[in-house]
Amino acid sequence: MGTKISTIELKEVEVIELENNEFETRFVNPKKYPAFLTNRSLATGMRLGITKTSLITNLVQMQGLVGKDGKIDPENISEEQAEFIDADRDLPVIYLGIMGANKSLDLTFEEFLDLYHGDLEKLLNDYLDLVMVYLNQNPNEFRKGLEASTSKK
Repeated sequence: MGTKISTIELKEVEVIELENNEFETRFVNPKKYPAFLTNRSLATGMRLGITKTSLITNLVQMQGLVGKDGKIDPENISEEQAEFIDADRDLPVIYLGIMGANKSLDLTFEEFLDLYHGDLEKLLNDYLDLVMVYLNQNPNEFRKGLEASTSKK
């Protein structure tokens, strides 16, 4: 069985002036990328310092936020559940998913941040699409693979 492949859209934003002298943003040059997490991409995130916590810990914390359809509905999140939402934690994982599926892509984390424009619901669901596949996997096997990929030889 293969790894589930998510799709993440990156796009540029430009600001234009309207006839009434107000400004508006528009998205241009959208490009879709396949995305999935690999032990290598997660180890890279730890090495670069853009991920700080265990993916497994985050999954356990977020399980209560996921509806029956496998998605998060931000309108039905309690205040207690909202404490587990953290864009600073989720954005690096989305970036690492893109890098996991596109090893030769020349994209820094800062460039990714300039091109990713998902709202809160999109951010959370992109994150979940990437990490939920590991809930069905034996966490110990994933942990062993991650440790093996990060161990110094």
